[in-house]
Amino acid sequence: MRRWMSGVAGAALAAALATAPAAAPEKAAPRFEPVEVVSTIEPIYPINAVSWGTVILQLTVDEAGGLDGIKIVRALAPFTDQAQRAVKQWKFRPARLEGEAVRSSIIVVFSFPPRPVG
Repeated sequence: MRRWMSGVAGAALAAALATAPAAAPEKAAPRFEPVEVVSTIEPIYPINAVSWGTVILQLTVDEAGGLDGIKIVRALAPFTDQAQRAVKQWKFRPARLEGEAVRSSIIVVFSFPPRPVG
């Protein structure tokens, strides 16, 4: 009896392995190339600025490489306006996914140091 059970279990295991789907080959991760900044303009340091700090912007670049939107992540008056004016003049190469241009976002950080006195 014991020998028969082993044979049945072995036959069932062999049948299951034979009908199981073959392991799918691993897929490579999609090839993604991020937005590339081609040219920049530096923001103008406001004459009336008495503070200093950092402005953070999230830029959305469309499939043609055009600036499609600016979201202010961290504002600091009067520097935010100058930072936005500057990035509106930047040129971009759009992001690519599997070789095709896609809409994408990047984060840009502007640091405005204290202005020297004197």
